[in-house]
Amino acid sequence: METKSDRAIPFKAVHPGEILREELKERGIKQKDFAKQIGVQATHLNEFIHGKRNLNSDLAMKLEVLGIPYTLWMNFHNGYLYEIKGIEKKQAEEQEAHAYETECEAIFNLKLLYKKLGFSDLTCRARVRKLKETFKFDLLSSSEMKSQVAGLYRHSMKVQIDDRNMLTWLLLSWLEASRVEIQNEYKKGNGLKAAEIVAAMANSQSLSVQAIKDCLNQNGIMYVNVEKLDKVPVDAYSSIVNGHPCITVTYRYNDIDKLAFDILHELCHIEYHLSEENKAFISIEGTLYSKDPREREANEFAKNQLISEEIWNKILSVGSKSLSPHKIVKAIATEAEKYGISPSIAVARYKHDANWYQTSAYKSPKIQ
Repeated sequence: METKSDRAIPFKAVHPGEILREELKERGIKQKDFAKQIGVQATHLNEFIHGKRNLNSDLAMKLEVLGIPYTLWMNFHNGYLYEIKGIEKKQAEEQEAHAYETECEAIFNLKLLYKKLGFSDLTCRARVRKLKETFKFDLLSSSEMKSQVAGLYRHSMKVQIDDRNMLTWLLLSWLEASRVEIQNEYKKGNGLKAAEIVAAMANSQSLSVQAIKDCLNQNGIMYVNVEKLDKVPVDAYSSIVNGHPCITVTYRYNDIDKLAFDILHELCHIEYHLSEENKAFISIEGTLYSKDPREREANEFAKNQLISEEIWNKILSVGSKSLSPHKIVKAIATEAEKYGISPSIAVARYKHDANWYQTSAYKSPKIQ
């Protein structure tokens, strides 16, 4: 797919000698005879016809014998010179664009990014132009985005992360967030307000993507979803974009309770940890075992927002007459409802705390 400006420059410039050659061929005139007719050396005419000599005013006057005006021949000549310069400029820009792509490819997955942005079918020059128009900062310095994430995001040796894909995901997150229009300003304390509302909706099983978005936006926080990428096990990501806190999620698991936990986790970072020094936090598979105290604090915050320690202890105190984990789960679910806690959230907490996952009862609702 070529842009209009690309099509304006031909692949090959047409030398006026080519036009003369076609004219002589159509009229059945031999080059040697025509050279003699207009008083030009045959070798010079042949060089002109093959583009080895340019047109001059004297030759243009002599070529009028064919019924083609001098001015038209000179226009052919000027057009040829213009096209030559255009082609040279285009080639130089294409080489420059290719060099830029090579540098970018060493930092992030450029092929994947082009596919996500719909740039794959463009020429190299057009791709780079669109890339620079899309991102308002130098992509060659985009690796700094990774360094802005507080702490190391490789929290578990079992988690496989492709650094180039991770950075590509961060670029897509920034891009989606930069397109969001939000009216309300964020103020200190808004993260706590939003957390209370999200937790309440999760426990009443009325939580939805739109409800989360509305709640966050009302408190001056952007909400963005970016599709998961291969070897980028991101659950959620909090950052500051255009002066607004932003939470980006991936929906790696179709689990509304987990999404609620991830949102609450990031709201803790937004409320207590985001700063000029720490501009972003990222939650990936394995962060539950992170040694970063801020991650542990965010996990505790999310857990206690969903079920306070006081209520959780009351739920556990009922217990079960049986030692069977399955019956314990049922007792916990039944007791949780008495306190306005979602059975699926209570059971998920029990399974996590007990490190026992051998039941599919009380599964979390799907994301909607």
